[in-house]
Amino acid sequence: MTKKAPPALLVDNVHKSYANHEVLRGISLSAEKGDVISLIGSSGSGKSTFLRCINFLEIPDRGRFVINGEEVLMKSGQGGRGYPANWRQIERMRTGLAMVFQSFNLWPHLTVLQNAIEAPVHVLGVSRSEAIDRADTLLAKVGLYEKRHAYP
Repeated sequence: MTKKAPPALLVDNVHKSYANHEVLRGISLSAEKGDVISLIGSSGSGKSTFLRCINFLEIPDRGRFVINGEEVLMKSGQGGRGYPANWRQIERMRTGLAMVFQSFNLWPHLTVLQNAIEAPVHVLGVSRSEAIDRADTLLAKVGLYEKRHAYP
């Protein structure tokens, strides 16, 4: 019998509040490698907050996160709220996640291509030529190759 691989992303019982307003109430999600997931809901329903919590751009009050089989280590902080025990772990895990938000937050003074290669070159240390090759491939895949020299 073949052993099934763990999900690429497992999010369990995530909660997030701002003052007395509870935005996320026990949200859970599981995704396999290669899955594409859309979060659809009305404005203010917590979609962006949930995505930001998965990537730890926003710190959830509580919840469990497992990314590519590795559980995010959490500590209990002030008022019982959790926070990551190891930020290096978060930084390393972020490189395996790709998310698109409602606003792309592109730098307006850079072309589409320059925006696409910024993080791989400056954060991941990828060579400029390798980053350009990869960006061209991805832009072609989503039908934007012709816009690579355009400004947002």
